[in-house]
Amino acid sequence: MRNLNKYAGLTLAAVLSLGSALGSAADLVSEARYSGLGVSGSRVDLSQIGSYNRATVDQSGQRQRLVEIQTGRNNAATINQTGAYNAAYAQQNGYGNVLNLDQSGRYNQAAIAQVGTNNQANVVQSGAYNQAYVGQYGQNNQATVTQSGFGGTVSVQQYGSNMNATVTQK
Repeated sequence: MRNLNKYAGLTLAAVLSLGSALGSAADLVSEARYSGLGVSGSRVDLSQIGSYNRATVDQSGQRQRLVEIQTGRNNAATINQTGAYNAAYAQQNGYGNVLNLDQSGRYNQAAIAQVGTNNQANVVQSGAYNQAYVGQYGQNNQATVTQSGFGGTVSVQQYGSNMNATVTQK
């Protein structure tokens, strides 16, 4: 990762720092049965280490954050954040990789690093300061980033294999 451009490096560092702040029960998105809990400080820290990894996260409102780390085997993730201070960091290491991140409205930010094998990523950001970094480092790569609305900064790095990247900014 030495070759990251200055801006992508700062984005990645900022989002990585989210990993040090773990959430509590009060940080969960409120359901009707938990109506007493607020969502103003929403956070998720998810870590899966081996085998058939999968994750689906859905956040909504105010100060979302997410740190998601999967490490080996069939990986996958579907992350969805909506309206407010958004942020994300996702990392998948080896084998099936796949990721769909969908952020919406406000301060958006994302940093995705997939390391090896079937890679793929889709990042969609809407309305506000946007920013995305996608790093894929080996095998079947592919990345698609679509941003709309305001800040729109993207950095995609693919180092080896069948690469393909498409960035659309509106």
